[in-house]
Amino acid sequence: MKNLFKFISALILLISCEDNRLEVDTSKTNINLVFNNYEQDLFKVDQNNIEQRLDEWAVKYPPFFIDDYKKTANLYTLKDYLNNDLNKMLWTDWQTKIGDYSTIKSDLESAFKHYKYYYPKDSIPPVYTYISGLSYEEPITFTRYGILIGIDLFYGADYQPYKKLQIPEFVSKSFNKAFIAPILMRDFGKQKFGAFLSGKTMLDNMIGLGKVEYFIQAMIPNMSDSARFQFTEKQMNWCYSHEGAFWKHLTMKNLLFSKDLHAYQKYLQPGPFVSSLERNSPGRAGVYIGYKIVKEYMARNPSITLNELMIDTDFNAIFTGAKYKP
Repeated sequence: MKNLFKFISALILLISCEDNRLEVDTSKTNINLVFNNYEQDLFKVDQNNIEQRLDEWAVKYPPFFIDDYKKTANLYTLKDYLNNDLNKMLWTDWQTKIGDYSTIKSDLESAFKHYKYYYPKDSIPPVYTYISGLSYEEPITFTRYGILIGIDLFYGADYQPYKKLQIPEFVSKSFNKAFIAPILMRDFGKQKFGAFLSGKTMLDNMIGLGKVEYFIQAMIPNMSDSARFQFTEKQMNWCYSHEGAFWKHLTMKNLLFSKDLHAYQKYLQPGPFVSSLERNSPGRAGVYIGYKIVKEYMARNPSITLNELMIDTDFNAIFTGAKYKP
């Protein structure tokens, strides 16, 4: 019993030290985040004067003016977009559902300051918001001109048009403005480190995706697990309380070293649950396990930098070095 107590105490201390490791001082890290809100200019314009604003907007919002924007056909398309009933409603609802960008911008600035701390030579991409017309497949899009946020996809999970469009609840539960920063940083991490995240087996891919979640924590160290993963509190508590049993399930089903994507993808991809008998078991529960493996690996190896972790594709070495025992 005494040895067990010592083991648990040491593990708690190890994890605590790892959390502290990500609490870095960014007060001297300076960034200039371009955060422009296309819908604010576009939906407030007098459509009789829209042509006079195009050149100005082309400079301020380059992702939306790639083609010859002065063509008559493109101008008609823009006016059709503005006069679309759905888009007009989404713009009207922006005031009550978003209302102000100060918190969202502050969250993104903080995340990118952490990124700049770890990657001081990298530039920070500009960020643009716009009304997407509920294009929910890609709430956040990466282009060579910058990052686009479909702001109408962050009006809150209970926003009625999501239900009318029959967007699955396991998707719409993430449509919360408080989740913009972690979702953006997840996509950003996958963009930057995409070549270093995939392996042959389920365990490889769990760890690869776990690295991304650890990256998000490094960028947003003070965010709760449930907010960072976009899990409900019940789903997060299920991950905590069932970690050992879930790991045992994956082991007993011979899934960890499986190379059959169809056999294990439901544990790594978004979905309503991973078990019909456990409705609080979230899709991506396997990613949480991957994150825990990565977190323990980094706690045991304090000399390894964030970048060294992110570009490491020796997933077996990470697993072995973590000494993961849920």
